[in-house]
Amino acid sequence: MNNKPLTSEQALDDYFGDLLLETDPQPIAEIKPTVFCEPSASQQLQQLLAQIPPQLDVEPLVVAVIDAEPEPEPEPEPEPEFVAWQHHGQQQPFQSLFFEVNGMMFAVALTELGAIYQLGELNHIVGRPAWYLGLAPLPQYNVDVVDTAHWVMADKLTNDHYRDNYRYMVMLGNSQWGLACDKLHGTQTLMTTDIRWREQAGKRPWLAGMVKQKMCALIHVDALIQMLNKGLDVNSGAS
Repeated sequence: MNNKPLTSEQALDDYFGDLLLETDPQPIAEIKPTVFCEPSASQQLQQLLAQIPPQLDVEPLVVAVIDAEPEPEPEPEPEPEFVAWQHHGQQQPFQSLFFEVNGMMFAVALTELGAIYQLGELNHIVGRPAWYLGLAPLPQYNVDVVDTAHWVMADKLTNDHYRDNYRYMVMLGNSQWGLACDKLHGTQTLMTTDIRWREQAGKRPWLAGMVKQKMCALIHVDALIQMLNKGLDVNSGAS
């Protein structure tokens, strides 16, 4: 028997494979050839990349600790439960951005992508969850940056060295949440049949489905924003 330990990449592949099997035991339909990005998709990505402020050069991550107590906030109104999780299957082809985090690929529809910024200096805010990477002070607003690898796969990480590879922030919709990532892999036009869609939220409402050809997670942005606003990580989703 081969007892050779799994590499980190193999472990992550197994992890997402388990997510898929957990929620949809039906056999995978025949994979149709994926339509690669059209010129319009590339133009959209270039427009997003053009939003990167020139002063935010890619540098090794620098964290400044803020020890001051946060100012008291007014008593929040009771938050509603998660809105009804809606199946995200689209009837028409749609364009998605693919990005990499610690060797694992993710996809997000361009219509649900707010912007892309290079990751610069971050301020660490005391009392935030372990998956909160820091506050990025941009000229127009502050971005709450998520340590994406820690949020998704904390139990698979053995050290913090993966953070040295973070280079970008992928903004979620109109929120101020940004997912830290290592690499951008461009855009691709997907057919609805290219996705193995989840029919219900289950324990991971942030996971809309899996891109079958790439076996990567397609993010349900609305559900993910709700989870981040509530301070929940990948293991704290709705039951």
